[in-house]
Amino acid sequence: MYFRNEVISRAGMRPLTCLLFACLPLLLLLASPAQAQVYTGSITGLIQDPSGAVVPNASVVLTDTTKGLKYSATTDSSGRYVLRSLPPSTYSIRMEASGFRSEVQSSIVLEVNQNLTLNVSLQVGTTRETVEVSAQPPALATEDAVTGQNLNRTFINDLPLVGRSVFDLALLTPGINQPAGNTFGANTMANNWISDGSRNAQADILIDGVSTVGVEQNTAIVNPLYTPSVDAVQEFKVQQSNFSAEVGFSGATVVNVVTRSGSNDFHGGVYEFLRNDKLNANNFFNNAAGIKIAPVRWNEFGVTVGGPIRKNRTFFFFDYEGSRASTSVTKNAGVPSVLERTGDFGELCGYQGGTFDANGQCLNPDGTSSDGQIWDPYTGVYDPNQGGPVRQNFIPFNNLATYTSPGNPNIASVHPIPSGPGNIIDPVTFKMMQLFPLPNLNVGTSSYDRLNNWIGTGADKNRNDQIDVKIDHRFTDATMLSAKFSYGSGYNKPANLFKNVGDAYSSGLSDGGPKLLAINVTHTFSPTTILTVSLGLTRAFSFDHGGSAADFPNFDPVKDLGLPSYILDAGIRATPSISVYGGYSAEGGNNSIGTQAWTYLKYAQETHHLIGTLSRTKGPHELKFGAEARLRRVNIFFPGIPAGTYSFDYNTTSQEPWSGGGDAMAGLMIGAGGPGNWGAYEIDYAAATQNWNIGSFVQDNWRVTNKLTLNIGLRYDLDLPRTERANRISWLDLNAPSPLQVPGMPNLKGGLQYADKDHRAPYNNNYNGWGPRFGFAYQVKPHTVLRGGYGIYYSQNKGSAAGTGISDQGFVEQTNWLNTYQNDGATPWSFLSDPFHGGPRPPRAPASDS
Repeated sequence: MYFRNEVISRAGMRPLTCLLFACLPLLLLLASPAQAQVYTGSITGLIQDPSGAVVPNASVVLTDTTKGLKYSATTDSSGRYVLRSLPPSTYSIRMEASGFRSEVQSSIVLEVNQNLTLNVSLQVGTTRETVEVSAQPPALATEDAVTGQNLNRTFINDLPLVGRSVFDLALLTPGINQPAGNTFGANTMANNWISDGSRNAQADILIDGVSTVGVEQNTAIVNPLYTPSVDAVQEFKVQQSNFSAEVGFSGATVVNVVTRSGSNDFHGGVYEFLRNDKLNANNFFNNAAGIKIAPVRWNEFGVTVGGPIRKNRTFFFFDYEGSRASTSVTKNAGVPSVLERTGDFGELCGYQGGTFDANGQCLNPDGTSSDGQIWDPYTGVYDPNQGGPVRQNFIPFNNLATYTSPGNPNIASVHPIPSGPGNIIDPVTFKMMQLFPLPNLNVGTSSYDRLNNWIGTGADKNRNDQIDVKIDHRFTDATMLSAKFSYGSGYNKPANLFKNVGDAYSSGLSDGGPKLLAINVTHTFSPTTILTVSLGLTRAFSFDHGGSAADFPNFDPVKDLGLPSYILDAGIRATPSISVYGGYSAEGGNNSIGTQAWTYLKYAQETHHLIGTLSRTKGPHELKFGAEARLRRVNIFFPGIPAGTYSFDYNTTSQEPWSGGGDAMAGLMIGAGGPGNWGAYEIDYAAATQNWNIGSFVQDNWRVTNKLTLNIGLRYDLDLPRTERANRISWLDLNAPSPLQVPGMPNLKGGLQYADKDHRAPYNNNYNGWGPRFGFAYQVKPHTVLRGGYGIYYSQNKGSAAGTGISDQGFVEQTNWLNTYQNDGATPWSFLSDPFHGGPRPPRAPASDS
């Protein structure tokens, strides 16, 4: 499924030609200004007289009709002219030669990375006479083996867009298909589609000539770091396979974007889209519970303005887009009643159809033990026939607050419990129980359901702001500059339905935004030699603050809940993530109270891009030499369960394994999970990885005849494996001595190796990144062009920059929550007041040698 092979160990394989190509970027970039060549186009053609003879030394002047910028060329001895490094725009062209009438053609539209052929037959006369052509058929692109699907302002303005996500229009391209699942809209990856059968999420996105994709933290796919506003895009082209050697590091598909520029005239616009809860009806569930609808509001608005700073020389374009949204949310939950919050679970007996006898045991009408009875987990004895503990003592009247447990002799010396009533109520979970709201659904009626007795509503808040500024300036007729800066910021703030630090619905505040800088300089040394350079930096940062605890900056889990001090070892203040099973509805979906697990995340991705191209024409050949370097970085801190995650079910307090009464909420009050319940605590680290992509290329676009053009190129990509800022990377070395000592099997091999200053990467370099490119375009008839080609393309591999979870063994440590003492399957252990008995395991990696 991958276009790029994984990095293979080929130590010592360094042929001279590889080193030459690896060093070429530095040599060219010292001399060049670039990558405008990737999104700019060219116009070429042949000037002839009425008899078909070529006209040398004819003057050709091309004018950008929106900016007034002029580009000049002269036909060579073969009558051919070439105008290169032309930004997409609308042009007019004037051709003059002694002894012939001048010819002017207007409304020539040049698209992204398009190479137009415009042949002209001049008429005999004087240059004072002019032939004007104001309407002409669409010009054929006979210079390229591939054209691509162009999406211009007409498409962008006129076609509907879900969520105003401009790259959804890429799905109009033949050969691009939607993968399984939802891939439309602003909240999905803009390149998450399948192109010509390749793996999804492989396409590079070039905006104004620089790459704006990063390496997704699990590697092997790339994700857009910045998506421009609809109103900021002039046009974009989707190019699939057969493109020239100028383009690399993509899975054979490139989205080539040009953003809008100013012109000699001022243009602008203002818009707003909206919806409001005053126009919406309440939902059925809110109406049934007598709850009003939460605010449902959405506003998206913006402004664009562009024009000249100095006519015919300096231009600007600015756009702003903002959105504000408030979305109603309604959630249900099963919460403890007023009595249960004190430890009295007597109501369970009646809900299960039982009654208490004189001794306080809940019995069915036939005298057998009812499912409404809870049992003391301290009195359990492991029964191998049952596969779990069988409890001896029932809790009279199901009242933990008045019951005194005898404890368990197995743990009496290591975990003694207090004497007196309520001695098995855990103090931490008692406080957690108070964070549940009180029941409010069908309370006191025959419809009351203790497992689903609460409903709450609120509003999720969302805000986004984004600006783009673009400046185009012509220093001289030979030197041009285009610079773009984009900045975005925003946040998503889920509702806090419990109105306290224990809310389980809220995944917490999430904020951040992207930044983009793209600079392009083009310098013309002569009509045959052009040098271009591009520099880009794209960065996306997001901070998911992790659950409702982020709403309460003064919250301290040690002081406020009584958790042990080691609960802060992960470096984050949070409430434990607790899931109460046994049929109880969970407000958070996965957890019932406390910080949602895996919702704290600091995540930044960067792509630095520098590329240079030297272009020279010589006769029928257009030669290009270039090189580029991309630095990709991933910074991530993902302590998924900063206060631990813990689950409880009715097996904690049942008489027998999975039968004989019991209640999950009562198990939570005791604070000990039953056999089979899971919990864990994780200590993570802030990883900072990076890798380099270095590429070089040679390309010859050879006009063999007036009808046949060959695109011949060779590209070399050196895709270096990742390193980590403090060498916090490990890998399996199959030749290292094994730490395992197995009788009869001496000298075992294979062990975990850690990076150091001399060996920083988990993979060896792969020097086999050759990518030949060949294409042809043959004009069969005046209106028919046949194209074809062959190429080898490389996408990102799994050795690129990555986040945690990849090559981090030894630097991240997860400690499981042990539910029974010495895993005897019966004796309660690891209560929430001290879940890891002295602290979780620290990471085991050796000290970093940086």
